[in-house]
Amino acid sequence: MIRVPNKAWRHTWALMWPVMLANLSLPLLGLVDTAVLGNLDDSVYLAGVALGASLIAFVFLGFNFLSMGLSGFTSQAKGADDARLIRTQLAQYCLVAALLSATVLAAQSMLIQLGLGFMQASEAATAEARLYLSIRIWGVPAQVFTSMLLGFFVGMQNTRIALVTVSVAQLVNLVLNVFLVYGVGMTTDGIALGTVISEYLALALVLLTLRRTLKHLAPGLDASRLKALAAYAGIFSVSLSLFIRTFLLLMGFAWFNRLSAALGDTVLASNAILLAFLTLISNSMDASAAAAEAQVGLAIGQRDPQALREVLWTTGWCAFGLASALTLVFALLGNNLLGILTSQPDLQQQASAYLPWVVAMPLLAGTAYWLDGVFIGARLTAQMRNGVVFGFFSFVLASQWLPSTQQALWLGFSLLFIGRSLWMLTVYWHSVRPMTQTP
Repeated sequence: MIRVPNKAWRHTWALMWPVMLANLSLPLLGLVDTAVLGNLDDSVYLAGVALGASLIAFVFLGFNFLSMGLSGFTSQAKGADDARLIRTQLAQYCLVAALLSATVLAAQSMLIQLGLGFMQASEAATAEARLYLSIRIWGVPAQVFTSMLLGFFVGMQNTRIALVTVSVAQLVNLVLNVFLVYGVGMTTDGIALGTVISEYLALALVLLTLRRTLKHLAPGLDASRLKALAAYAGIFSVSLSLFIRTFLLLMGFAWFNRLSAALGDTVLASNAILLAFLTLISNSMDASAAAAEAQVGLAIGQRDPQALREVLWTTGWCAFGLASALTLVFALLGNNLLGILTSQPDLQQQASAYLPWVVAMPLLAGTAYWLDGVFIGARLTAQMRNGVVFGFFSFVLASQWLPSTQQALWLGFSLLFIGRSLWMLTVYWHSVRPMTQTP
């Protein structure tokens, strides 16, 4: 056991709690949407939104490599006290985000068609998903830039902006979604429209904070690096690994939804409820990742092995404590939450039978979430990618051998997280731990 000063614990917690509270608002909104649609007369609306949300996540979370990459670069540049590099890298990432957002909007019809064709859901659920996606796609620029800029603030050791921005935007989203469905009489389209409006509100709040932050940074920008393609080599190298990693994670969830759809709309809808719980878990665990990526990058930039040891110890134990708490919460309250989310007895019964998988998930996946942050700060993005590759193919191969039942589906799905955790632990021991040794 190493001796860690109290200030190190306090600093880790100060970085964690704003991210945890902010991220909780994201899945809580998903739970509200699930409750709003789950209490309508037909489960097809919930099934359609589940399909649409899993596909739009390919865009929103698929571009999350911008947030993770910028966070790692920024934290190390801050550790080296290089304001000019911080500004330059931010500008480069903004140009890349603009190009990618424009590409998605231009190709939206093709992307929606390909995505829905892959899912192979029922005709009714596919129609609702198409309606949802045709609206949500217009929120892509706002979501991509907001996510990327929040990564910038994590690298700058400021996680509270995430709490303020996301909380306000999601509160507006919640009110709009309930109003548009129950007040205006909309269904799937109301959920999509309310979400898009809130996404642009979030972007406006982030831009206001960015303006204030840049005023306190020393001036200077390397304009030549914005024009030279070679200057983007480092960004694209890191981004490619992160993109593949995120893409395969999303493919894992899409594969899960595809196999769920093959078992019927009731299974698809009940698994959508359980996945909403899983999103709550992953977003909560991301707090330990954010604290790790901010501090690991800073310690490496400062070339301080002692600081790195303290960061790994505090963030690792906080991640374990958080995972244990989440397991306890879902073990005690999971069935009560199911009763709130849907009034349909068949969905309640179906989801309750497989709730134990959700209860176990924080402990099965918690290590991987924490090490994501460690690897981002250390810029070991290729190893992050390899861990997901191992977990993803473990799931896909297992699904070919396991029987076509919901129990077997959840068993295979858990391999995505278990395989990822095991791979990353091995890399941590051989590649990260040696960095803590004093030369």
